[in-house]
This record gives sequence, C-alpha cells and structure tokens, in this order.
Amino acid sequence: MGGRSARWLPARRLPAGRTRPARTLLVFGCLMLSACGSAGTGTAAGAGAAATPAARAAGQARIARPADAAVAPPRFCPKQPAGMLRTDLSRTVRRSLQGELVPLGVSADGRTAYVSAWMPGFSGVAELDIASGKLRQIQRFADPAADQADGASDGQWLVWEETSSLQTLDDFTVYSFDAAVGRLRTLGHSLSGPGGVAWPSPWHGPAVSGHYAAWAQGYAPGGLVQIRLANLATGQVRVIRRGHVQPPFFDGGLVVWPESDSPGTQTALHAYSLATGRAAALPPVLQAVHGTEFVATDGTRTAYFSPDLTELYYSPSQHERASMVLRLPAGVTFADLSLGRGVLAWTTSRATYLASTKTGAYARVTPDYGIATGYGPVMLVSDAPSRKAVHPVLALHVVDAAALAWPACGG
Repeated sequence: MGGRSARWLPARRLPAGRTRPARTLLVFGCLMLSACGSAGTGTAAGAGAAATPAARAAGQARIARPADAAVAPPRFCPKQPAGMLRTDLSRTVRRSLQGELVPLGVSADGRTAYVSAWMPGFSGVAELDIASGKLRQIQRFADPAADQADGASDGQWLVWEETSSLQTLDDFTVYSFDAAVGRLRTLGHSLSGPGGVAWPSPWHGPAVSGHYAAWAQGYAPGGLVQIRLANLATGQVRVIRRGHVQPPFFDGGLVVWPESDSPGTQTALHAYSLATGRAAALPPVLQAVHGTEFVATDGTRTAYFSPDLTELYYSPSQHERASMVLRLPAGVTFADLSLGRGVLAWTTSRATYLASTKTGAYARVTPDYGIATGYGPVMLVSDAPSRKAVHPVLALHVVDAAALAWPACGG
C-alpha cells in the first residue's frame, strides 16, 4: 500500500515507532485502534451491464474474459461464511503458528506461498510449501531485528523491496526471484541525496506482471518520484516517468500510476504501454479514477476505492465505467484491495472481507483487521495478531477461491 491521501503529498518517512513496511503495517493496524469490532454492512448501488472486451496491449493479445465477469453483480451484499469458505477459514497453516509469517504472494499452482518470515532458525524471504509447512530459503535477512521486506508476485516471479533500518523505509534494495529456475537478482537500490541520506519514497512494494516489475522511488527534493520499470528476464531497469507520481500498478499491457500536476492537486491516472514503450490511453474504466491509488485490476475486472476510502467501485469490463457497489458506515475506512480468481478481497479499519465478483455476496474472513493476498485460484488470509509482540504469530489460512460456491444477493 502506499500513501493514503487523495491528493499529492511529498513522499513520507516512517514515523517514530512505526517499523513495518506497507503490507505488514496493515496487519498491525488493529493494534492502533481503541476497539476492533465488526464492520457494518454498508449500502450498495447497482452496476451496469458488461461490454464486449477487445484486444489489449502487449502484443495486442486478446485477454479472455473470466466467466464470472460476464455480468456485473447488481450490488454487494453481506453473507455468513458457509460451505468451503467456512472449512478453509477453520484450517490454519501450522507453520504460521510457530513465528511471524507475512504473505507476499502465491505461486501459479497455489501450492507455494512467498513470505517474509521470522522463525526459529531462519528470518528472511522464503517459499512456504503450504501442505507440508516446509520453508525454502530465498534470501536470509542479514539483521533479523531490523530487516524487512514488502513485495508481490504474479506466480513465477517474486519482487520485493528490502529495508534494513528501524527508523526509515526510504533506504531499500529491490530484488527479484525467478521461481522457475531459482535465480535471485538485485534490480536496484534507493537513491541518496546530499549527505548520503536516501530521498523519501512512497510506502509501497513493487508491482509485478508477467516478466515485468515496476516501483516508485524518490530522486530529488520536493517529493519528486521516479517510476522504474524492470524486465525481469534480463534484469534491465529503466525510468519511464518522473514527477509528482505515486506507486504504479499493471493493467494488462499497461503500467499505470496516479500523478498530480502540482502539489495539492488531485491525482489522475496515466499509462505507459509495454508494447510500444510510449505513453498510452487509459481504458474507459480507468479514465474516471481520480484521487486514489487503491486500484486492483486483472486486465478485465477492475475495482477501486473512492478518494475518502469509504466507497468501493467495481466493473467487470475494461470498457464500462465502474459502479459504486459498497459504502462503509461512518467511522470505518478501506485500507487494502486485492483481486483473485472469481473473488475480490478488501481490508477495512476493522476486518478483512472476501466477495464473489459474480454474485456480489461477501463475507468477513478475519475476526479483526488482518490481510488477504493471492494469485490465481488461491487467496491467503492472515489474521491480526492476538497480542502485541515484536514478531507476533499471524494465523494463516488458505482459501481455494476457485472452488467457492457463493449465494446470490437477494432483491
């Protein structure tokens, strides 16, 4: 996750007492609240009919429409976890009860989780065999008391930013790991200004799609930030944008990022084509997105939050504008967003939820705050810590998203 403001602000340093990268900060959010009660059901609005998808960038390959995206759900509605979802949530990955495991992503077959781990005998970035609980080291932390990692995966490739200070997240190194061949590579490092102090950068791990990764990092005073794009197959990295920009994400063959014309103005999205290496037009669904950096898309389905983090918008098609499908009650805000096969996950200031993008039914999947992340058929759900600790236990659950049967929302 990155900065939460709907308007451009200079990239920020880590405040005193906050020692986690973005993904882990979410897990600890509940500890900062006076109470962690259940979220309200909110209200919903209708969504329009889907449009026919067209060929997209990156070789002009046609993206297959997921079966669940044929028609937008008319509204999102709360349901109690049932059937397979209840079963999956009742099971805990045993290894996650032995130390702190923070999920970063999932392999393409759903059998392996990529994690940051603080375990007896090992601390670092690793592959976790979900069935057996075995950890396979990718990179050990040099200083487990200070080192941290935040990243993402598209199945084969894991890319993360690793920090080594309890005072700032601005000094980091970017690494990639190719699970197909077991190759670890250093992609880059944060840039330093006068006196060797790293320029402030947004709080956000890299985005990953296919054999590309992109991230944002500071490069000059005044909160100026670069968008860097890496070819993971070759290791080549280039700067594709400079200015008042926020962390990027991928949308099919596009790299997309929020950008302001000047400090204090609301952000709008801009795009870069991987196929042409030039600026590109946004698909219709993204043209209406302003003032938020919380956007999740798989090149067909798109979801995003309102600038004030109280409304959820969703569209099943790149060619139709999203509709507001959920509004949170007063005092509750959104904090994270993720897409999986047939499902949409979000975290609020109270709990984490999972929804069907076919029926709109959603269920609460953590007792408190927590987090959900995934790729393909699997979603990883981590509970919030049960007590305050330097490296608390975070119970991890594996949800077979592709196998879930969701009820329909009633009229």
